Amino acid sequence: MKRSNTIPVPGSPALAQDLAATAAETELSQADVIRQSLKLGIPALRARLGKRPRRRLSLVEHFKRLKGLALPPYLDE
Repeated sequence: MKRSNTIPVPGSPALAQDLAATAAETELSQADVIRQSLKLGIPALRARLGKRPRRRLSLVEHFKRLKGLALPPYLDE
C-alpha cells in the first residue's frame, strides 16, 4: 500500500473560500497560497500580490537582464 506524505489540515469552509478567493486574486495555486500565507498571512499576501497590473518583460528584455549571458549581436540593440 502506497502512503501519502500529505498531512490533512483542519479548516473551516470560510477558510477554504478565503484561500480559493486569494488564489484567484493573486493568480497563484491554492497550494502556493497556503505555503505563502504561512509566512506572510493571507491579508499581507493579498496586499503584496493582489490585483494590479503585472509588469511582463519581453523575452529579449528578460535575457538582456540575465548576468553572464552573451546575447547574439542581432539581439543586442
